[in-house]
Amino acid sequence: MPYKKNIEALAKKNPQLAQLIDSAVLTGRYVIAPSQRKDKLPSMVDIKFNKNFYNNIDPYRVAEQDIKSRNLRLPDLAVFLGFGLGYEVFEYLNKYPHARVLIIEHDMELLKTAFSTIKYLDLLNSANVYFVGGPNLRAFYPMIFKFLNISSNIYFLKSVNVLEQPVCYLGNKEYYLSSLQLLKEAIHQVLLLYGNDPYDSLLGIKYTLRNIPTIINSPGISDLEGIFKGKPGIVVASGPSLNKNIHLLKDLKEKAVICAADGSVKILKHNNLPPAHLVTSLERVIETSYLFEGLTEEDTKDSYLAACPVIVPETYANFPGEKVIVYRNFATFDWLDIKKGILDIGPSSGNMAFKVLEYLGCDPIILVGQDLAMTDDFRTHAKGFHSGNEPKPNLPNMLKVEGNYQKEVITRRVYKQFLLHYERDVAAYKGTVINATEGGAKIHGTQLMTFQEAIDKYIKTNIDSTNTIKRALKYPKYKEKEKQIKETLKKLHHGNKFCNEVIDICNDGLRRCAVIEEILSRTNCKPEGKDVEVYKSNLTEIEKIPYQFSGKDFYLITMHYVQSIYIKILQDINNIKFSKDNGIERDTMLFLKYRELFSVLIGLLKKLIEEFNISIDIVEKYQEEFLQTGGKKV
Repeated sequence: MPYKKNIEALAKKNPQLAQLIDSAVLTGRYVIAPSQRKDKLPSMVDIKFNKNFYNNIDPYRVAEQDIKSRNLRLPDLAVFLGFGLGYEVFEYLNKYPHARVLIIEHDMELLKTAFSTIKYLDLLNSANVYFVGGPNLRAFYPMIFKFLNISSNIYFLKSVNVLEQPVCYLGNKEYYLSSLQLLKEAIHQVLLLYGNDPYDSLLGIKYTLRNIPTIINSPGISDLEGIFKGKPGIVVASGPSLNKNIHLLKDLKEKAVICAADGSVKILKHNNLPPAHLVTSLERVIETSYLFEGLTEEDTKDSYLAACPVIVPETYANFPGEKVIVYRNFATFDWLDIKKGILDIGPSSGNMAFKVLEYLGCDPIILVGQDLAMTDDFRTHAKGFHSGNEPKPNLPNMLKVEGNYQKEVITRRVYKQFLLHYERDVAAYKGTVINATEGGAKIHGTQLMTFQEAIDKYIKTNIDSTNTIKRALKYPKYKEKEKQIKETLKKLHHGNKFCNEVIDICNDGLRRCAVIEEILSRTNCKPEGKDVEVYKSNLTEIEKIPYQFSGKDFYLITMHYVQSIYIKILQDINNIKFSKDNGIERDTMLFLKYRELFSVLIGLLKKLIEEFNISIDIVEKYQEEFLQTGGKKV
């Protein structure tokens, strides 16, 4: 029987689903019968609903006809609702071998029956095929997000082919409709990950370049990798539930690694508690700097601002303690190549604190004050928060989510974004995550207990947290800094040159767009003869231009800045190909989108060139002061 090899292959990619299938009881609901084909290819009947998934003459032919009848224009990305015996998936990949496929199946008994009948190793071992399912599909949200966030899938999120296995779909229609809603939510979160405003991304690049002196002068998070392996870590966030258990932090300074989100620093001070070992910050707005206004050196003694350098320079300036550089997984930091350590950080400083503790090797990680929700009387933060703790009943975009101790709690869309990212981080984490928030929203994948229970169970011995961090951090020496300054100036000049080259390519694209526009305008969108040949050849050349942007320089220098627009327009282009038949209407829509792409890129890159020029001046001045002072901190 093929079951053992199938389940072993699935367990390598999705152990949670493999366990669910292995635990399923075979009740005899699904009956396998040989067909009338020469190879006796099996068919399957659902006894409960008296439904044959295919037919007994040629079950594969049914799947073949199903895929053919859909007449797909752009088959690159597909989601199958229901698996059956997998014939539809087999045929889809046979016809479109480069497609990426997500399979969602509700019934574990069905999958166990199928896995016991047919060898699926090609599917299960394929990097292009993901299986998720089970009654609690929410538990597989992180894997659905991961599938959609694969780089080759991002450009097709507006052109997803949804294919229902008829018997599976009709038998569990409500489940599959809910799965589509979850799919839409995951797509929305992927799009949010890449931003919706290039100027917001430009701010991150702008401040990173402004912060180059701080980056060069400071140690990096890479110095701390794994130094607290198996030791407890505590994320301190600023949610209102922190009021219930913040006092318990008092005696934990040397028994755990305490990593606080920036908004909780003044709350710790308000409660006369020692500062956290590490403070995370990543918002690129001036308001973040206010979170540290008025702090003294005593308030941040033995505390390090573990910030991502996209923050405004004033945030660094307002924090009286030492700094540790933590890069986010942005191409800009790869390009700068000043080694400090890159983490896959989520959208909030709380998400960042979790990833920092994971990087340090902490296990378990205990969350406190991570409500990700409002109280029943609409409070969003604990007492002592920078801007107060007044009720905020009229905040925009409020909704309800599952609570830790209540069926539902009130939250905001932005908090839900943080929550969903937490669930993805927790799913990828190898250790134990304790949610000791004692209120707030449920984070799937965490264990729920009170902070006192977590302390009693996991925090027992002294680990000398403060001195361990001090000893591990390495401050850059003179020669290293001198080299980094020179290399950074070279990169800034090269970035300037490269942006001008991309602008030239886009201008060539606009010239070709102008030729097409002239032909379509002159012929009232009914070109004939040579005009058709000319506009088609120009459109073909225009469609090749994005492939010139697939090189390393475009990704490293410009992608983080332009990605929100670049990805969106390419998604729109693929959606046109997905939804429109070949013809003049389709071609016109495509040319207009390409023209938009080239025009927007030119405008954006001109602004990036301005930032490079300003940054060159700043780094040259820094270099001059560095040399004049003999490398002393400037």
